[in-house]
Amino acid sequence: MASKQKPTIQIETLKPSEIVEASVLMSRAYNSDPTMCAILGGQSEKQRSLLEGGFKMTLKKGTVFSAKENEKILGVMRFVEYPECKKEFLFQGLDLLPALLVLRGKALRIRKWGSIWAKHHPDKPHCHLEAIGVLPERQGQGVGSLLLSHFCAYVDQLKQAAYLETDQPKNVRLYERFGFNVVEEASVLSLPNWFMWRDAVSSKRT
Repeated sequence: MASKQKPTIQIETLKPSEIVEASVLMSRAYNSDPTMCAILGGQSEKQRSLLEGGFKMTLKKGTVFSAKENEKILGVMRFVEYPECKKEFLFQGLDLLPALLVLRGKALRIRKWGSIWAKHHPDKPHCHLEAIGVLPERQGQGVGSLLLSHFCAYVDQLKQAAYLETDQPKNVRLYERFGFNVVEEASVLSLPNWFMWRDAVSSKRT
């Protein structure tokens, strides 16, 4: 008897009809994110619900890809090309603000977070990888790496550089495997943050 074939994960452009499912996924993935916890003061269901509302707005813009298996979304990735990301970054956090302001006293933290990230944002052509998340129960199984591989192939085809921020050391190591290098570091809400750059394919050494 032939062995059962393992389902294949496909990378697809996120459909408008999938934004709700993708937003729930991203809220679950980011509910334990150090920066989100620092802003909201924990990782409760209330926090997750607020994050979901924010992602419902942000996933409507930029370029968004999903990793799907048997039509179930396992991971989501969003990025924005320069100069649109620069314009968007001037208002970092405003998409989340309506939801987050339900919790009093958080606006100042959002503003501080956004201002520091804006200060480090490069003012030259690039694709800004703004968010990438995987279902918690599927993390560590290569889903994120598949999304990153797709992203790198996308920017290489455009001969475009790439940029991202992260607040987790394990992510620094992951991104380095895909050609990103730390170019700056800063403390954001008392948390270490790393700002990473990946050269355009045309400017890489051969």
